[in-house]
Amino acid sequence: MKSRIDVSNLSQEKRAFLKANPALLKSLEQEIPKQVSGVQKREEKLRKGKAKWQRDLEYAEKLRREYDPLLRDIQDKMLRKLDIVKGDNSLVCAECGEGDKGNKMNGKPWCFKCNVPLVTKGNVAKWMKLPKMKVLRSSLKDDVGRLVEGDE
Repeated sequence: MKSRIDVSNLSQEKRAFLKANPALLKSLEQEIPKQVSGVQKREEKLRKGKAKWQRDLEYAEKLRREYDPLLRDIQDKMLRKLDIVKGDNSLVCAECGEGDKGNKMNGKPWCFKCNVPLVTKGNVAKWMKLPKMKVLRSSLKDDVGRLVEGDE
């Protein structure tokens, strides 16, 4: 079955040119299916050439775009229940920059890696400027304790 090119949408000049050159029209009718099949083969090769995980990621991205508002609402509600908030108010370690992993010390969110409390992203610079508190070694604490007891 040969396909025929529909020339009804062309201008009168172009139709007249193709009518005057039937060999050109015939060669176009022969070449177009070859071009289309070449493009389809390339697309199929590209699609099949991707790894399964790449195809799965594309599919997941498509689903995410389709259902994104619903999933975002569900995720935000879940994060609020877990006291994990994203954005400028999210908690990070001022030293290493890691996020909140749920670790707490004395009820406060804490980074056990750096042994510092977690602060909001907006307050990291302010926190870094705070003076460091130095703690006396236990031997010095004992000496100070004896001095204080002796004064009483």
